[in-house]
Amino acid sequence: MALILMKIGVKKMKQKINNIMNLMDSIEYGFKDENGENIINANPQKWDDEFYEFYYLQTPDELLKSKCGVCWDQVELERKLFQDNNIKFKTYFIYIVDNDMLPSHTFLTYENNNKHYWFEHSWGAYKGVHEYESELELLLDVKKTFINEHSYVSENCFLYIYEYQKPKKHITCDEFYKYIETQKLIKTNKPLYFYHLVNKDVDMNKGIISLQYMYDNKMHDLFDKNVEKYKDRILNDWNIEKYKGKSNLTREEYLDALNIFRGKYGTNYIYFFRYPPYKKLGNKINEIAKYKDIYRININDEKIQKSITDIFYGYDMSDSDNRLLDKKWYETISQKEYFSKYDDNLSMNFSTLNHISISFKNGNCPLDFLEKVDWR
Repeated sequence: MALILMKIGVKKMKQKINNIMNLMDSIEYGFKDENGENIINANPQKWDDEFYEFYYLQTPDELLKSKCGVCWDQVELERKLFQDNNIKFKTYFIYIVDNDMLPSHTFLTYENNNKHYWFEHSWGAYKGVHEYESELELLLDVKKTFINEHSYVSENCFLYIYEYQKPKKHITCDEFYKYIETQKLIKTNKPLYFYHLVNKDVDMNKGIISLQYMYDNKMHDLFDKNVEKYKDRILNDWNIEKYKGKSNLTREEYLDALNIFRGKYGTNYIYFFRYPPYKKLGNKINEIAKYKDIYRININDEKIQKSITDIFYGYDMSDSDNRLLDKKWYETISQKEYFSKYDDNLSMNFSTLNHISISFKNGNCPLDFLEKVDWR
């Protein structure tokens, strides 16, 4: 009897979903202008250049009347239809941050009989109901699909998924993105850890701080101590014409030189190794371990990514004549390969270890982004 009832329940649910999809089929993708024309067809240039200005979120009733809306609009109609049919559901907002580009998509999911379903109408190539064993599997598939459809974005872009509740009607694009930032951030990324050495006696209340942070917060003694190592490189090695022949540099000149040589985030960068050094590498590491601690950061943590303004993956062996490294290089290299060129006898023993440079919004990597790890 229980099996029969379950089959009836599944059949009824399927019929409800089919009815919702059939109703959604009356909606085309786009947005209508004051003349009732779909802008995406009538004026593609306006669609590309001015969407951010003319768009507002339609109500379900307005969408049923206009018969034309983007995914943001269509999910709100789906929300109403699922509620009317007493079907539990969730709505998600996925988007990529890549400089000024913010491609996004909204979608609805529901659960039935221990299966998870992605209900899709507006994204034409993927229209339908897609079944998964778990919610995570579903989200990872949507994420992979979304990334594949936006292959033009840069390597340093970040992708976020939010579960969100019903937004206010008629909100603009800008208001929608700001609203999403108040909703539940979903973490789907696998961890990718990088490591930083810090003197044991350092005050870590502000986390790890950059040269720019030291300068901006008038931490002059600490700034002077940390920039001294760059003096010879700026005057003799980096080929910066205006600093050739100088014997001393002001604090402002140090900052200027670093930004000239390393780009606009040069003074804001904080450096991280892919793997933590370990004592068996040599006597110098054993000595360093006596006065330094190791902290790690997960650069794939979505919350942390919200505070990152740039990641530079560097050149192999820190030599700009060598190949430019990328995130994939660090994801795939083994610990053994990473330390294969380490030489404990060099005066700058870490110079052969590739590292990444991270710029954080406020010039510091907050302590709650970091985890202290043991030298073992």
